[in-house]
Amino acid sequence: MKTVDKYFLYIGNAYPHKNLKRLLEAIAKIKSQISNIKLILVGPEDYFYGKLKQKVREMNLDYHVVFHGPATKEELTKLYRDAIALVFPSLMEGFGLPGLEAMKNGCPVICSDIPVFHEIYGEAAIYFNPNDTNDISQKMLKACFDDSNHQSRMSMMNRGQEQVRKYSWKRLAKETLKIYKVV
Repeated sequence: MKTVDKYFLYIGNAYPHKNLKRLLEAIAKIKSQISNIKLILVGPEDYFYGKLKQKVREMNLDYHVVFHGPATKEELTKLYRDAIALVFPSLMEGFGLPGLEAMKNGCPVICSDIPVFHEIYGEAAIYFNPNDTNDISQKMLKACFDDSNHQSRMSMMNRGQEQVRKYSWKRLAKETLKIYKVV
């Protein structure tokens, strides 16, 4: 994969509830202010990604959107570390593991203002209205400026690291064991 200077990252499938069409609309708005901005999409080559590729062509975003396909653990680590931020625009989610992986790797998270994300990411993420492309693009632009502001970016990264520490397999095992002891 060719590396780019400034990019946002999305990791996951392209099912309709993932809200990637609005993410593309947000990138279309941002490119007028940051001409070299990119969005790297990591996920399986399937029917939904095929439809998304078609949408990218229709919107003339070929230069700005990179379809990475599946990624190895090593590739993901590098993608997280070099990204401006992970963008997670889902309308609904069950959990949201990519956000925690991003935080673990020092990547800020910008995500939908939905209850599950607040529960998982707490104060360690920047939230947007997933139905409002203006809000999505404004929060992404803010992250671009934070990327240039070392102190602001470090603050986001530190909050992310604190949030990730709340989740571990050891802790999950202990809490599960407590439940079985009660039953």
